[in-house]
Amino acid sequence: MKASDHKENTIGGVFNPKTASCREMDVQELHTTIVQGGGIKRMSWGFHNGAVELKNKCYRFSVSGHHHKGHVHIVLNGLDLFDIYYTSNRGTIKKIQTDVYIFDLIDRLDVDIEKIDDYVR
Repeated sequence: MKASDHKENTIGGVFNPKTASCREMDVQELHTTIVQGGGIKRMSWGFHNGAVELKNKCYRFSVSGHHHKGHVHIVLNGLDLFDIYYTSNRGTIKKIQTDVYIFDLIDRLDVDIEKIDDYVR
């Protein structure tokens, strides 16, 4: 089955920010939260290219973590919670997290991008 056979914004489908987002948000505030609040965790993700993908509706950045390499798209849903789409560099959705609270955002991102419980030295 090809990615084109899947519906958009579902696992295996292609991410479409216009239909994934339903509310506007302060993208600059979200960027600041991730950059400042993420600290060492964010650095371990290989975080780069943070950008507004759809004006005031979708924030995207690239990562090169242990669990996920590609793009991360964050949108605000109708409940004022975040939905996170983990995609390949070409936009194919690999994983979706829904209804994420702002205070859980960094830890949820870390678990899906990089976190390993016991690092071996």
